[in-house]
Amino acid sequence: MHFNTSRSQLRITLPALSLSAVVAMSCLALKGQDVKFEDLKKSITIENGPVKAAPGVVSTYADALDKAMPAVVTVFSSKQVEVKTPEMFRDPMFRRFFEVPEGYQMPPHKEQGLGSGVIISKDGYILTNNHVVGEMDEIQVKFPGDSKEYKAKLIGADPKSDVAIIKIDAPNLKPIVIGDSSALRVGDVVLAVGSPFGLDQTVTQGIVSALGRKNLNITDGGYENFIQTDAPINRGNSGGALIDAAGRLVGINTAIQSGVGGGSIGIGFAIPSGMALSIVERLLEGGGTVHRGFLGVFLKDVDSDMASALGLDGKSGVIIAEVSPDSPAEKAGLKAGDLVVSANNKPATSMAELRLDVSNTKPGTKMVFEVIRRGKSEKVEVTLGDLQDSQLAQSGEVKRGDGKKSQKQEKGNEFIEGVRIRDLDAQMREALGVEEGIQGVVVESVDTNSKAAEAGLQTGLLITQVDQQDVKSVAEVKKIKEAFQGDVLLLQIYREGRHDILAIRIK
Repeated sequence: MHFNTSRSQLRITLPALSLSAVVAMSCLALKGQDVKFEDLKKSITIENGPVKAAPGVVSTYADALDKAMPAVVTVFSSKQVEVKTPEMFRDPMFRRFFEVPEGYQMPPHKEQGLGSGVIISKDGYILTNNHVVGEMDEIQVKFPGDSKEYKAKLIGADPKSDVAIIKIDAPNLKPIVIGDSSALRVGDVVLAVGSPFGLDQTVTQGIVSALGRKNLNITDGGYENFIQTDAPINRGNSGGALIDAAGRLVGINTAIQSGVGGGSIGIGFAIPSGMALSIVERLLEGGGTVHRGFLGVFLKDVDSDMASALGLDGKSGVIIAEVSPDSPAEKAGLKAGDLVVSANNKPATSMAELRLDVSNTKPGTKMVFEVIRRGKSEKVEVTLGDLQDSQLAQSGEVKRGDGKKSQKQEKGNEFIEGVRIRDLDAQMREALGVEEGIQGVVVESVDTNSKAAEAGLQTGLLITQVDQQDVKSVAEVKKIKEAFQGDVLLLQIYREGRHDILAIRIK
């Protein structure tokens, strides 16, 4: 099975420079600083001669594959899908002419899937992808060189990470050795083993191209931490093994970035073996369902303007735009506007990374978050809830401007350049659908060419905080604005039932 993570066609263009362009650039270079090459050469490292093979480089990976290949199987799946009966079958004349009985229903269609799996234990547990076996009626497993098919039972599946575990009863199984995916480095040699297009035991070679790929929208829920590889992965490779040069499992092949034809273009993604095993552990403990830690916040990555407003001075962090009512975060004392700089002493480098760390932690576990609140560092201990029916932090992407040139009106008050605001009265609250208990001021107009519009401020939004201080009136906003001495102003805004934070450069 296969995911195409791009909806657009991918093209490769080879730029060419005309002779005139080369000459022009050469002339520009000559106009630069007068530097003698002999002086420059002293600071340049030059090595002559051909590239030499590094000590210990292998000429074959046959031994590694001998260890791994017996554990890689082909997985067939199927389910019955109801087919909608065409409207023409309800036409009396059509039924009479073709002798179709009244109330006729189209027979169900059998949908079939093909993928791969990896045996991880002698008692028949097989690791694969959720999109290969999830929600299927029947699952069959076939071993290389054996025409017999074994019926498999779905033990558990997790759509959010695309990991599934199935089990078969078969003799003389040879499980794979599982390696440490956290020890992988970019440039390590890896081999993909699977059944692309039903061609079982197909092996392709590549390297680890990148680690920790997130926000690819491959999985249902975005809990992603993919290994990227250029080892060709094709349809049917899903659920197969990505092994290192020693034949150890380091990843589960999951998806590819494909071009116009839908095949491999050297960009494939695999779930790290460590993450897959963690999901398997929780699937078994949770009776086939993964229970994830739940914090109850709406997170947002910090951009350069926001970092300036918060005075980060080179530190990384993730800002809390909103805290859900009655959530573990609210009960522990986390607040909107808090900047999370670490969780359990691990630096919070991005929203995606922090969300993954929280979700990978068992419900009921205590996590300590270091936050910066109005310039002061604090530590807050939170006992995580169970995600299940709740929704963990989501992306804080905002639209840029409202697409219209706003007209300055008589009503309202100038707030910052290009932005006018007004008090939230009962009539405006009803018109905007703002719930009782939510306080703030209404954005009456935004000049499309303003810095505020670039930051995402729009007409009709509600400003609930200015410089991390709650506001209920235009007078309060003006007072805070007059006392503000910085270059970038933080606003908490409210729209469609959720808070967000914007950083607007005003100087």
